[in-house]
Amino acid sequence: MHKISSQNYPIIQEWIDRGSRVLDLGCGDGSLLEALVNTKQVDGIGVEISHDMILKCIQKGICVYQADIDKDLSEWVDGSFDYVVLNATLQVITRPYKVISEMLRVGRFAVISISNFGYARNRMRVLSQGRVSSRVRLSGCWHDTPVLRFVSIREFISSLEEIGVEIMDARYFFPMNIVSRSRWPLYNLLAREGIFKLRRA
Repeated sequence: MHKISSQNYPIIQEWIDRGSRVLDLGCGDGSLLEALVNTKQVDGIGVEISHDMILKCIQKGICVYQADIDKDLSEWVDGSFDYVVLNATLQVITRPYKVISEMLRVGRFAVISISNFGYARNRMRVLSQGRVSSRVRLSGCWHDTPVLRFVSIREFISSLEEIGVEIMDARYFFPMNIVSRSRWPLYNLLAREGIFKLRRA
């Protein structure tokens, strides 16, 4: 499940307190947890479904469980973690509301990043070529993409309000490598990605 997520690492490291307990869902090769252990001395656990990625985690010394995060996080009791991270993975989740709810059950805070399907370049690709870009799909063709959800930042924010989740902090990735805390005018058109720190409202 792990994808284009390394640009978010400095932001996630900024948000997570030193010595915290962290659960990384769809942790990929464990690079984020490795960075958090090295910079913030977190007590980190990863969850991943890919055998190859699990082996890479183990090689890095990362504690990792093989599980399908779409099912549930029932192996952990309420409040087991300070932070639960879902970095560049929401689009491949079949039950996103359930997963977000579970994240905020087992953790005090959730960190979620998404690619913005409403981004201008994505819209122009659909308008001019009649196709979704491979960057949005995270692979080449429609038939082998892991992506199930094409969500815009505006839709995501509205959904959080509907399910009683508060945005504590956010960053928006704009052209020319600009990262902003604020929502620019036309942010849903101009931001290619967003990352959010969340808690129960």
